[in-house]
Amino acid sequence: MVRVWEVLDANETARSAYLRILSRPTRREVAQNAICLLLWLETTMGFDILRSVAAMVPDDISLARIVFEANALCTYVLHGYYAMPPPFEGFPAITALCGGGRLIDHRFFRFHKDLVARGVTMIRDTVAALVFNDILHAMLRRLEDDSNSLLIPNPVPAPELMAPFIISTTTPPEDSQTVFVAFPEYHPLSSQDIKDYFERTLGFGHCIERIATERPCTRQSAKHGVVVFRSAELRDEAMHGEAAVFFRVDGRDMWVQPYMPPY
Repeated sequence: MVRVWEVLDANETARSAYLRILSRPTRREVAQNAICLLLWLETTMGFDILRSVAAMVPDDISLARIVFEANALCTYVLHGYYAMPPPFEGFPAITALCGGGRLIDHRFFRFHKDLVARGVTMIRDTVAALVFNDILHAMLRRLEDDSNSLLIPNPVPAPELMAPFIISTTTPPEDSQTVFVAFPEYHPLSSQDIKDYFERTLGFGHCIERIATERPCTRQSAKHGVVVFRSAELRDEAMHGEAAVFFRVDGRDMWVQPYMPPY
């Protein structure tokens, strides 16, 4: 059983990043939106980004841009709107924070909006709720101070810290069967291309439940897709157990990365 204090301890970096954002200063709602979005990226996409945010100085322009973009993205995926002034169009700070990855750009969030919204909501209602809880963190600091004191040989944690960490919401089973797909722009693959590659070329048979590819705007080509396998086991087998794989499909590149739901 996982205890509250263990979750607080495991998310110390997220707490540090949250306090750093608040020190700018930043409205609490904006800071919390930003952390929820960044926690989703780190938890489910494998990026090590919160450590970088926590290490930034409060007046760093990069920190201001990250907070602005992360808040805008969180508002967009949860509520369906945001206003993006020209200097921030395309979320360059978030993209750079993620290493300029093949997946993360503004079109990724538009195409996967519903999935990201589910994940961010779960983060907000579970881990982030503890990250933002000042009272619990004060209790944890007192426990740590007491543990380092010779005057209190066996400090007893507060009951709130020893309480079990309970997750009351779940994500749909298909989230654990899902992979993100990305193509180089102007070299997209169709849903049938992807299906044939996994089921015929790689020989996995009838392994795919659903495929969707992006419907781009005028003068654009599809860059993103999603594949839902018939089971999580089939997905992992098709990915060869890897965190991300490059496939070569009819002379075109296809980057595939499994989605790991928060819980």
